[in-house]
Amino acid sequence: MQWDDWPPRERALLPGFEAWRDGRHGVARELFETHLASDPHSADAWRGLGNVHWSAGAFAESARCYRRCIEIDPCNPMHWGNLGLALRDLRDTEGAIAVFRVSLGLDPTYAPGLNEWANVLFDAGRLVEALQLYDRSLAIDGGRAVVHHNKGVCLRYSGRLPEAVACFARALEIDPGYGYALEELRRLGVAREGEGRTV
Repeated sequence: MQWDDWPPRERALLPGFEAWRDGRHGVARELFETHLASDPHSADAWRGLGNVHWSAGAFAESARCYRRCIEIDPCNPMHWGNLGLALRDLRDTEGAIAVFRVSLGLDPTYAPGLNEWANVLFDAGRLVEALQLYDRSLAIDGGRAVVHHNKGVCLRYSGRLPEAVACFARALEIDPGYGYALEELRRLGVAREGEGRTV
């Protein structure tokens, strides 16, 4: 089974997810709350509302929404992964690791969960373990610029600069406008000013 990062299974909620993706968070929140008023058991709507709260920096509220998703749809690794992301932002490292373990227990091939779990380990200074998870994520889906970038940052902190540069360059091959990778290359003196764009 394949798990997408954001499209809802309930097609009626697609406008809300598109509004969230496009940064129109007020519109998205209203759409999700309206939907939940008539269908409080919609995991998609709770996920959408959690995403809106997360984008606003309301991480405790986003975690509450993602927990509601899990109550409704406990076998979906994306819900567990989203909760792990919110717990990471709440600085609950052990809680985040625990829910990423559940997420990957449900689906060992859930590449976004592997990437986010690796980010938690990176935050904790566990660089070798983080690199292993970035590699696992990339072995499953090597076409995600964000994972190449994250691995590059981890390699830079590990002192492995040529490998880090290669990761940032690969991220830019996938997405020439991926500003975070471009900024890393500039920091390392590799890219010229004016290349690409920030995101």
